[in-house]
Amino acid sequence: MRRLIFSILVLILCAPLAAQNDRVFTDDLGVSYTVERYLVANYPVALAFAPDGRLFYTEKNTGSVRVVAPDGTRQVEPVITLPSSALAERGLLGIALDPDYETNGYIWVAHIAEATARDFASNNIVRFTEQDGVGSDPQVMFAAPITNNALIHMGGNLRFDPDGYLYFSIGDNEIPANSQDLSTPQGAIHRFAVVDDELVPAPGNPFEDSSIYAYGLRNPFDFTIDTTGERLRIFATDNGDQCDDKVNLILPGFNYGMGPGYTCGGTAAGIDLTYYQPPLVSFTPSEAPTGIVVYDHEAVPEWHGELFFCAWNSGLIRRMTLNDSRNRMESMTELDTGGAQCRIGLAVGPEGGLYFSMVEAEGGAIYRLLPQTAG
Repeated sequence: MRRLIFSILVLILCAPLAAQNDRVFTDDLGVSYTVERYLVANYPVALAFAPDGRLFYTEKNTGSVRVVAPDGTRQVEPVITLPSSALAERGLLGIALDPDYETNGYIWVAHIAEATARDFASNNIVRFTEQDGVGSDPQVMFAAPITNNALIHMGGNLRFDPDGYLYFSIGDNEIPANSQDLSTPQGAIHRFAVVDDELVPAPGNPFEDSSIYAYGLRNPFDFTIDTTGERLRIFATDNGDQCDDKVNLILPGFNYGMGPGYTCGGTAAGIDLTYYQPPLVSFTPSEAPTGIVVYDHEAVPEWHGELFFCAWNSGLIRRMTLNDSRNRMESMTELDTGGAQCRIGLAVGPEGGLYFSMVEAEGGAIYRLLPQTAG
């Protein structure tokens, strides 16, 4: 059974990787680019750029947030380290900078907090303050207990939309019924407002007094906020079991069909199909789609609005073209990365490059796919 499983036993020790690749690639749109190793890293997961060009990223196994200067120099000490459970798919996963980061220094992360004698391990959202590369005052803003002690189907990432609302994806914690249960936080994408230093359900959410924005998801590892069209769109990756890995258009209140009795090419047993949303694309056999981003940088006009996503099993980066309404796939192609594999995170850099995180038994790294038209 294929699952999106992070190795329990391997601790990435920043082993040497292949030398930077100076080969020039060209995609089907005529865009030329190079692929280079940007940084050796210890199981890097999510990537987030600050307005000053620094790159913050999460280390799954250590519970640390790291920061890299625009020249590629990584700070020796971590920004902050949170006590995290790193077994299997657990660990320090998502990261997002606050919309007012330049004023308040807030950074938000998603991680699996360790169990204690009194509490279950839990899917937590934590906010801390960063100044000059040092994090302080971590605050637990949201906690979803893992009542069955699951090690997989954790999700998840964090993103802010232009209105300042915070979205959070969380897996079903290996309980399929969670995906169809609106009384549990698992198996869903949430939408919060930050009010008086607390997370509350955002106004306009589809379910009364609930932070749930969309549900029926199995393991939504990542999602992206798209502002390139006439209306805001959200696209998410979701991992099936042996079939139907998906890229979904996420709509408020819609059900994405995962849950008890799920059948390949179908839905969970007995669900109301009125608000069921089929995927933009699904993959069988499974390839475990992970990081996803909409290209919104002016450096490559040919890629503007294109959807890029990675796959854990194959290491591929795929580029998807959408229709004008951005609710259907028109075409999809693979980018040649010369052997560098996009396993987990994906982000657009300040110069218009695509940064992606690679994890293998012999080492881990962050790579940069740099279009020749990008600076």
